[in-house]
Amino acid sequence: MDQLNNKLENRQTERSRAESRRAEKSSMKTRVWTGVIGLPLLIIILYTGGFILVMGVSFLAFVGTMEYTRAINKMIRPKINVFLMIVLAIMVMTTIKLDYFFLMPVLLVAFIVIFCYEILSGHVGIQRSSATLMGLIYVPIMFGHLFLFETINKGAYYMWLIFVIAFTTDTAAYFIGKSIGNRKIAPLISPKKTIAGSVGGVVVAALCTILYGTILSSYFSFVLPWYLYMIVGVFGSIAGQCGDLTASMIKRKAKMKDFGTILPGHGGILDRFDSILFIIPLIYIFAKLTIGIA
Repeated sequence: MDQLNNKLENRQTERSRAESRRAEKSSMKTRVWTGVIGLPLLIIILYTGGFILVMGVSFLAFVGTMEYTRAINKMIRPKINVFLMIVLAIMVMTTIKLDYFFLMPVLLVAFIVIFCYEILSGHVGIQRSSATLMGLIYVPIMFGHLFLFETINKGAYYMWLIFVIAFTTDTAAYFIGKSIGNRKIAPLISPKKTIAGSVGGVVVAALCTILYGTILSSYFSFVLPWYLYMIVGVFGSIAGQCGDLTASMIKRKAKMKDFGTILPGHGGILDRFDSILFIIPLIYIFAKLTIGIA
Protein backbone atom coordinates (compact mmCIF):
# COMPACT_ATOMS: atom_id res chain seq x y z
CA MET A 1 0.00 0.00 0.00
CA ASP A 2 2.81 2.36 0.94
CA GLN A 3 4.63 1.54 -2.28
CA LEU A 4 1.51 2.33 -4.28
CA ASN A 5 1.11 5.68 -2.51
CA ASN A 6 4.76 6.49 -3.14
CA LYS A 7 4.37 5.70 -6.85
CA LEU A 8 1.31 7.92 -7.07
CA GLU A 9 3.12 10.75 -5.30
CA ASN A 10 6.13 10.37 -7.61
CA ARG A 11 3.90 10.48 -10.68
CA GLN A 12 2.12 13.57 -9.41
CA THR A 13 5.47 15.22 -8.69
CA GLU A 14 6.79 14.39 -12.18
CA ARG A 15 3.56 15.63 -13.78
CA SER A 16 3.77 18.85 -11.80
CA ARG A 17 7.39 19.40 -12.85
CA ALA A 18 6.53 18.71 -16.49
CA GLU A 19 3.68 21.20 -16.39
CA SER A 20 5.95 23.76 -14.75
CA ARG A 21 8.56 23.28 -17.50
CA ARG A 22 5.93 23.64 -20.22
CA ALA A 23 4.57 26.80 -18.58
CA GLU A 24 8.09 28.24 -18.34
CA LYS A 25 8.80 27.50 -22.02
CA SER A 26 5.46 29.04 -23.04
CA SER A 27 6.16 32.13 -20.94
CA MET A 28 9.65 32.47 -22.46
CA LYS A 29 8.21 32.28 -26.00
CA THR A 30 5.69 34.97 -25.14
CA ARG A 31 8.43 37.17 -23.67
CA VAL A 32 10.55 36.72 -26.80
CA TRP A 33 7.70 37.65 -29.14
CA THR A 34 6.83 40.69 -27.06
CA GLY A 35 10.49 41.73 -27.24
CA VAL A 36 10.61 41.14 -31.02
CA ILE A 37 7.66 43.51 -31.45
CA GLY A 38 8.33 45.94 -28.61
CA LEU A 39 12.07 46.55 -29.05
CA PRO A 40 11.83 47.92 -32.62
CA LEU A 41 8.92 50.10 -31.52
CA LEU A 42 10.98 51.47 -28.64
CA ILE A 43 13.92 52.12 -30.99
CA ILE A 44 11.67 54.00 -33.41
CA ILE A 45 10.24 56.16 -30.61
CA LEU A 46 13.67 57.03 -29.21
CA TYR A 47 15.27 57.58 -32.61
CA THR A 48 12.45 59.73 -34.00
CA GLY A 49 12.22 61.98 -30.95
CA GLY A 50 10.08 65.11 -31.00
CA PHE A 51 6.32 64.59 -30.86
CA ILE A 52 6.63 60.80 -31.14
CA LEU A 53 8.93 60.72 -28.11
CA VAL A 54 6.56 62.95 -26.12
CA MET A 55 3.60 60.71 -26.92
CA GLY A 56 5.52 57.50 -26.24
CA VAL A 57 6.94 58.65 -22.90
CA SER A 58 3.59 60.14 -21.88
CA PHE A 59 1.90 56.82 -22.59
CA LEU A 60 4.47 54.94 -20.50
CA ALA A 61 4.11 57.43 -17.65
CA PHE A 62 0.30 57.32 -17.73
CA VAL A 63 0.08 53.52 -17.70
CA GLY A 64 2.89 53.27 -15.15
CA THR A 65 1.17 55.76 -12.85
CA MET A 66 -2.07 53.79 -13.06
CA GLU A 67 -0.22 50.55 -12.29
CA TYR A 68 1.53 52.10 -9.30
CA THR A 69 -1.72 53.57 -7.97
CA ARG A 70 -3.54 50.26 -8.32
CA ALA A 71 -0.75 48.42 -6.47
CA ILE A 72 -0.59 50.94 -3.61
CA ASN A 73 -4.38 50.94 -3.25
CA LYS A 74 -4.18 47.22 -2.48
CA MET A 75 -2.10 48.09 0.58
CA ILE A 76 -3.53 51.24 2.12
CA ARG A 77 -6.81 52.72 3.30
CA PRO A 78 -8.02 55.29 2.40
CA LYS A 79 -7.02 54.75 -1.21
CA ILE A 80 -5.09 57.16 -3.39
CA ASN A 81 -7.38 59.39 -5.42
CA VAL A 82 -6.73 58.26 -9.00
CA PHE A 83 -7.96 61.52 -10.57
CA LEU A 84 -5.73 63.65 -8.33
CA MET A 85 -2.74 61.43 -9.10
CA ILE A 86 -3.26 61.71 -12.86
CA VAL A 87 -3.71 65.50 -12.73
CA LEU A 88 -0.54 65.95 -10.70
CA ALA A 89 1.37 63.55 -12.97
CA ILE A 90 0.35 65.55 -16.04
CA MET A 91 1.36 68.75 -14.25
CA VAL A 92 4.89 67.61 -13.38
CA MET A 93 5.53 65.99 -16.78
CA THR A 94 4.38 69.11 -18.61
CA THR A 95 6.71 71.17 -16.44
CA ILE A 96 9.66 68.91 -17.24
CA LYS A 97 8.96 69.20 -20.95
CA LEU A 98 8.42 72.97 -21.02
CA ASP A 99 10.92 74.21 -18.43
CA TYR A 100 12.84 71.87 -16.12
CA PHE A 101 13.87 74.84 -13.97
CA PHE A 102 10.33 75.04 -12.56
CA LEU A 103 10.08 71.36 -11.62
CA MET A 104 11.02 71.87 -7.97
CA PRO A 105 8.54 74.76 -7.39
CA VAL A 106 5.79 72.73 -9.11
CA LEU A 107 6.67 69.68 -7.03
CA LEU A 108 6.39 71.81 -3.88
CA VAL A 109 2.97 73.01 -5.04
CA ALA A 110 1.99 69.37 -5.60
CA PHE A 111 3.18 68.59 -2.07
CA ILE A 112 0.94 71.34 -0.67
CA VAL A 113 -2.04 70.20 -2.77
CA ILE A 114 -1.64 66.59 -1.66
CA PHE A 115 -1.64 67.43 2.04
CA CYS A 116 -4.42 70.01 1.71
CA TYR A 117 -6.51 67.29 0.07
CA GLU A 118 -5.66 64.94 2.93
CA ILE A 119 -6.65 67.46 5.57
CA LEU A 120 -9.91 68.42 3.83
CA SER A 121 -10.83 64.75 3.36
CA GLY A 122 -11.08 64.40 7.13
CA HIS A 123 -8.63 61.51 7.45
CA VAL A 124 -5.81 61.44 9.98
CA GLY A 125 -2.44 60.17 8.79
CA ILE A 126 0.26 60.69 6.18
CA GLN A 127 0.39 57.22 4.60
CA ARG A 128 -1.76 58.05 1.56
CA SER A 129 -0.13 61.47 1.09
CA SER A 130 3.36 60.00 1.27
CA ALA A 131 2.44 57.24 -1.19
CA THR A 132 0.97 59.80 -3.60
CA LEU A 133 4.08 61.98 -3.45
CA MET A 134 6.33 58.94 -3.90
CA GLY A 135 4.28 57.91 -6.93
CA LEU A 136 4.84 61.30 -8.60
CA ILE A 137 8.59 61.00 -8.20
CA TYR A 138 8.77 57.29 -8.95
CA VAL A 139 6.88 57.24 -12.25
CA PRO A 140 6.12 60.53 -14.11
CA ILE A 141 9.17 62.47 -12.96
CA MET A 142 11.55 59.58 -13.63
CA PHE A 143 10.02 58.92 -17.06
CA GLY A 144 9.80 62.66 -17.76
CA HIS A 145 13.58 62.96 -17.61
CA LEU A 146 13.67 61.23 -21.01
CA PHE A 147 12.40 64.53 -22.47
CA LEU A 148 15.52 66.29 -21.26
CA PHE A 149 17.98 64.40 -23.45
CA GLU A 150 16.70 66.33 -26.46
CA THR A 151 17.89 69.54 -24.77
CA ILE A 152 21.47 68.25 -24.55
CA ASN A 153 23.95 68.32 -27.41
CA LYS A 154 24.27 64.72 -28.69
CA GLY A 155 21.80 63.73 -26.02
CA ALA A 156 20.63 60.71 -28.02
CA TYR A 157 23.97 58.99 -27.37
CA TYR A 158 23.42 59.38 -23.64
CA MET A 159 19.79 58.24 -23.86
CA TRP A 160 20.76 55.00 -25.59
CA LEU A 161 23.22 54.40 -22.76
CA ILE A 162 20.26 53.98 -20.37
CA PHE A 163 19.02 50.96 -22.27
CA VAL A 164 22.48 49.50 -22.85
CA ILE A 165 23.04 49.39 -19.09
CA ALA A 166 19.54 48.18 -18.23
CA PHE A 167 19.32 45.38 -20.80
CA THR A 168 22.85 44.05 -20.31
CA THR A 169 22.42 44.06 -16.54
CA ASP A 170 19.11 42.20 -16.68
CA THR A 171 20.35 39.63 -19.19
CA ALA A 172 23.67 38.95 -17.49
CA ALA A 173 22.15 38.82 -14.00
CA TYR A 174 19.53 36.33 -15.16
CA PHE A 175 21.87 33.87 -16.89
CA ILE A 176 24.76 34.15 -14.43
CA GLY A 177 22.44 33.87 -11.46
CA LYS A 178 20.73 30.84 -12.98
CA SER A 179 24.06 29.16 -13.78
CA ILE A 180 26.16 29.72 -10.66
CA GLY A 181 23.99 31.73 -8.30
CA ASN A 182 23.20 30.22 -4.93
CA ARG A 183 23.22 32.84 -2.20
CA LYS A 184 20.23 35.19 -2.40
CA ILE A 185 20.69 38.96 -2.37
CA ALA A 186 17.22 39.87 -1.04
CA PRO A 187 15.26 36.66 -0.31
CA LEU A 188 12.33 38.43 1.33
CA ILE A 189 11.83 40.69 -1.69
CA SER A 190 12.88 38.63 -4.71
CA PRO A 191 13.84 35.02 -3.88
CA LYS A 192 15.27 34.26 -7.35
CA LYS A 193 17.86 37.05 -7.43
CA THR A 194 21.33 36.04 -6.33
CA ILE A 195 24.52 37.81 -5.31
CA ALA A 196 26.41 36.12 -8.16
CA GLY A 197 23.82 37.34 -10.65
CA SER A 198 23.93 40.85 -9.24
CA VAL A 199 27.72 41.09 -9.36
CA GLY A 200 27.79 39.50 -12.81
CA GLY A 201 25.23 42.03 -14.02
CA VAL A 202 27.37 44.93 -12.79
CA VAL A 203 30.56 43.56 -14.41
CA VAL A 204 28.93 42.80 -17.76
CA ALA A 205 27.12 46.16 -17.80
CA ALA A 206 30.39 48.00 -17.16
CA LEU A 207 32.16 46.08 -19.96
CA CYS A 208 29.28 46.62 -22.40
CA THR A 209 29.18 50.30 -21.51
CA ILE A 210 32.89 50.60 -22.32
CA LEU A 211 32.24 48.76 -25.60
CA TYR A 212 29.37 51.16 -26.36
CA GLY A 213 31.71 54.09 -25.72
CA THR A 214 34.32 52.56 -28.01
CA ILE A 215 31.75 52.28 -30.81
CA LEU A 216 30.70 55.91 -30.31
CA SER A 217 34.27 57.16 -30.44
CA SER A 218 35.15 55.03 -33.49
CA TYR A 219 32.13 55.74 -35.67
CA PHE A 220 30.27 58.77 -34.29
CA SER A 221 33.04 61.13 -33.08
CA PHE A 222 31.67 61.05 -29.53
CA VAL A 223 34.66 60.59 -27.26
CA LEU A 224 34.72 60.17 -23.49
CA PRO A 225 37.44 58.52 -21.37
CA TRP A 226 36.86 54.77 -20.98
CA TYR A 227 36.97 54.99 -17.19
CA LEU A 228 33.96 57.33 -17.19
CA TYR A 229 31.99 54.70 -19.09
CA MET A 230 33.13 52.09 -16.60
CA ILE A 231 32.06 54.23 -13.62
CA VAL A 232 28.64 55.05 -15.05
CA GLY A 233 28.19 51.41 -16.07
CA VAL A 234 28.84 50.22 -12.53
CA PHE A 235 26.66 52.79 -10.78
CA GLY A 236 23.98 52.58 -13.45
CA SER A 237 23.79 48.82 -13.08
CA ILE A 238 23.55 49.07 -9.29
CA ALA A 239 20.83 51.72 -9.61
CA GLY A 240 18.93 49.58 -12.10
CA GLN A 241 19.01 46.56 -9.81
CA CYS A 242 17.77 48.73 -6.94
CA GLY A 243 14.93 49.85 -9.20
CA ASP A 244 14.09 46.24 -9.97
CA LEU A 245 14.05 45.32 -6.27
CA THR A 246 11.97 48.41 -5.42
CA ALA A 247 9.28 47.28 -7.85
CA SER A 248 9.48 43.74 -6.45
CA MET A 249 9.12 45.11 -2.92
CA ILE A 250 5.94 46.99 -3.85
CA LYS A 251 4.48 43.94 -5.60
CA ARG A 252 5.29 41.62 -2.71
CA LYS A 253 3.68 43.97 -0.22
CA ALA A 254 0.63 44.33 -2.47
CA LYS A 255 0.58 40.54 -3.05
CA MET A 256 0.76 40.93 -6.82
CA LYS A 257 2.71 38.86 -9.34
CA ASP A 258 2.82 41.64 -11.94
CA PHE A 259 1.84 45.30 -12.08
CA GLY A 260 -0.27 44.70 -15.18
CA THR A 261 -0.78 42.64 -18.33
CA ILE A 262 -0.18 45.19 -21.09
CA LEU A 263 3.09 43.48 -22.12
CA PRO A 264 2.45 39.73 -22.60
CA GLY A 265 5.10 37.65 -20.88
CA HIS A 266 6.54 40.69 -19.11
CA GLY A 267 3.56 42.03 -17.16
CA GLY A 268 2.99 45.76 -16.92
CA ILE A 269 4.98 48.84 -17.86
CA LEU A 270 6.57 48.98 -14.40
CA ASP A 271 7.53 45.30 -14.63
CA ARG A 272 9.55 46.00 -17.78
CA PHE A 273 10.82 49.51 -17.01
CA ASP A 274 11.45 49.13 -13.25
CA SER A 275 15.24 49.12 -13.58
CA ILE A 276 15.23 51.72 -16.37
CA LEU A 277 13.36 54.23 -14.19
CA PHE A 278 16.23 54.37 -11.70
CA ILE A 279 18.87 54.64 -14.43
CA ILE A 280 17.26 57.53 -16.36
CA PRO A 281 18.02 60.40 -13.91
CA LEU A 282 21.49 59.00 -13.19
CA ILE A 283 22.42 59.11 -16.89
CA TYR A 284 20.93 62.60 -17.20
CA ILE A 285 23.21 63.79 -14.39
CA PHE A 286 26.13 62.01 -16.07
CA ALA A 287 25.28 63.78 -19.34
CA LYS A 288 25.17 67.20 -17.71
CA LEU A 289 28.53 66.62 -16.06
CA THR A 290 30.35 65.27 -19.12
CA ILE A 291 28.78 66.99 -22.14
CA GLY A 292 31.57 69.56 -22.17
CA ILE A 293 34.15 66.78 -22.45
CA ALA A 294 32.64 64.80 -25.35
